[in-house]
Amino acid sequence: MSLNSILQVGLSGVLASDNALQTVSNNISNENTPGYVSETTNFAENPSIVTSYGSLGEGVNVASVSRNFSSYAQTQLMNATSLSASTSGQSQTLNQLSSLFPVSSGQTGLTSAISSFYAAFQTLSSDPTSIPDRQSVLSQAQSLTSQYQNAMSIIDATQTGLVQQMQQSVGTINGLSKQLASINQSILATPKGSSVPNSLLDQQTEALDQLSQQVGINSIAQANGSLIVTTKSGATLVDGSQSMQLAVQTGGSYQQSGQAGIVYQPTGQSLTESITGGALGGALTAQNNVNEIQLQYGLLAQGITAITNTQQAMGVNLNGNLGSPIFSVQGPQVFPASSNQGNATITAQVTDLSSVPPTTFTLEYNGSQWAVINNSSGTSSSLTVTSGNTLQFDGMALQISGQPTAGDHFLLDPAGSMAAPSASASMGTSGSLTNGSSFQVVMTNTSDIAAAFPYVASPGTYSSSGGLVNSNSGTESLSSGAVVSASGAFSSGAAVISSGITPPQTFGLTFINNSQYQITTSTSGGTEVVGSGTWNGAGSTAVVIPYPAGSLASGAAMTFSWGGGTPASGDAFTFSSGAPGNNANAVSLSQAAGLPVLTQGESVNQFTANMSDSYGNMAQVAQQNNTSAQGTLTQAQTALSNISGVNLNEEAALVVNYTQAYEAASSIIQTQNTLFQSLLQSI
Repeated sequence: MSLNSILQVGLSGVLASDNALQTVSNNISNENTPGYVSETTNFAENPSIVTSYGSLGEGVNVASVSRNFSSYAQTQLMNATSLSASTSGQSQTLNQLSSLFPVSSGQTGLTSAISSFYAAFQTLSSDPTSIPDRQSVLSQAQSLTSQYQNAMSIIDATQTGLVQQMQQSVGTINGLSKQLASINQSILATPKGSSVPNSLLDQQTEALDQLSQQVGINSIAQANGSLIVTTKSGATLVDGSQSMQLAVQTGGSYQQSGQAGIVYQPTGQSLTESITGGALGGALTAQNNVNEIQLQYGLLAQGITAITNTQQAMGVNLNGNLGSPIFSVQGPQVFPASSNQGNATITAQVTDLSSVPPTTFTLEYNGSQWAVINNSSGTSSSLTVTSGNTLQFDGMALQISGQPTAGDHFLLDPAGSMAAPSASASMGTSGSLTNGSSFQVVMTNTSDIAAAFPYVASPGTYSSSGGLVNSNSGTESLSSGAVVSASGAFSSGAAVISSGITPPQTFGLTFINNSQYQITTSTSGGTEVVGSGTWNGAGSTAVVIPYPAGSLASGAAMTFSWGGGTPASGDAFTFSSGAPGNNANAVSLSQAAGLPVLTQGESVNQFTANMSDSYGNMAQVAQQNNTSAQGTLTQAQTALSNISGVNLNEEAALVVNYTQAYEAASSIIQTQNTLFQSLLQSI
């Protein structure tokens, strides 16, 4: 080996060690830099010189500076990051709403207000004419609706916050997509034969990490070094130097629905149902949770309104008139899709609240037939248009106006809880839908509370002076009145009054012999027989008085039964408007929250308890899922850090190693110089 060869070998060692020290220094300097992937200097032996006596080494060269990177570990981290961000968002949202679902042992808010409202009727039943007690009923009603509005305000504010999160997340996604497209462009611009700068690849990795925090993604490496990035459902976000943008559509796919949706701008396609993972996927899932809660609250308000107003309509107020509604409430809403081509509009009303399931529906028209999809179960059923252009299913009747076009679809919200303020309707005084706003008290006068039943049965007849005179010789008596279904089975011989309840009308019952009797009422022309019956012994039904058709109590009837004893010919009973001190309907109103009214016959109390349990458990499960996802994320971060992270202890050891190698290689150069000087001196 010549002196020159010794110099070259030594110099190669110095340069290689210098490059390695530079790599180590760069690692140490970027130990806290987000997205930085540690690097390793890779050495290669220079080709040897072949001589007659063997080959001689020619030193070392730096073959490459590689990134300590694992695409598998990176993918695992992106997936874990997306899952963690998604579960975190859902858990935070449900935690914000946790105050709406107190445990039964510590009732607060709406749950307590419901109990207090119906308890006020129990207090009123002790003194039905008490103005303070009547005022307490209305005050508790106002408190109940206020608590409901407070709850809905929390839900609405949560929904508004979710829309803002979606807008922020979509903005970040669009910005990162553009950044990745720009990085791709820089990678593609790398001169042929040159390596892509590691700093560019680090920027690419960091951008992918940030993007996975916003949405679940897949990244596909191309042979040219660029990436194709898609959502988990396959919507392309980045392809080469091009980025595709997302947008938030307020109102979602349905006009005025209060929902927000995600639109893929290149095609206008909705991605609302397909986006998963990341902050955006978590916000969309949380929005579904909020919509479910809104729906449940809306149905609860409908249940309270229906059972209270119906029972109120079965009694009479202090003026002797049938009870008027205490509440009005938001009714069902139907929202047309923004893509609809026809001019059809649909209005809806509840016909049987107990048959209405707690879910939304999608109505679709194929050009000749309607179909309804249960959005919870996904099941689809064909619908037949009945007379009056009406669709009927699940306790609802839908009226179609205008002409739909094939492909048109609509969103049906049975509870009307998703509506924007300008798209409101209510279940008002007649039980059908009228214009109005959300759950509110419509009664203002305490005298309108119907604490008494419409009729009280008393033995005897009214005298000319107005007093009730009992001249009965028999021992028979009548029970206090009860309210039952008018379509129920009654005892044989019961007298059914055809004219029904029209207080303050008075009816008289007179035995024309020892077993048969007639029901009469006074008219302008004298006395009219409005029913007749036959006595069949104690416990049998004596009189059935139906409530007026068209009222909230329509379909119900007041009944009186024989109490015991024996009637005699000429015995008489009078059915007069409920006396002010009668408390029968106040007692019934105090028990109304326990009556079947909602889905599958649930009472207001059962529905509230089940709702609290369901969403309280949902919040706990969401928290558990988030804890699990955080654990998975930590494991993925650790796994990638072990591969790509900077280990200062290892780097410090490499500094010592490469410094020693540098010094050793330098000594070779010094030795060569000494030999060369000796050679010169010997000449």
